[in-house]
Amino acid sequence: MDLIAPLVGLAVLAWLVPWALGRLLPEGLGWLFAIGAISAVVLAIVAGVGFFLLYGAAGGVVLAERPWHFVLLSARASLIWLPVMVLSLANLPRGWKKAEW
Repeated sequence: MDLIAPLVGLAVLAWLVPWALGRLLPEGLGWLFAIGAISAVVLAIVAGVGFFLLYGAAGGVVLAERPWHFVLLSARASLIWLPVMVLSLANLPRGWKKAEW
């Protein structure tokens, strides 16, 4: 259960972040790429902070000794959230009213 909850939470965020940004930002292909880039950065930061918090008291020590450790863990976590984010991005043009796909 300690592994399932963070993975499900990350997958849900990977769906909701592009969806929410799609509601805030204008329609269009260029904006779709911007939404994807912003979503990827947000999810990478969330995953890195999540790993830091999961490490507990040792997180500060690991961060001081090997600061790139959490970045690498976040990149590995992209195997979970990236496919979900891409599916969410691919679904955004279906709701466009002004721009054409």
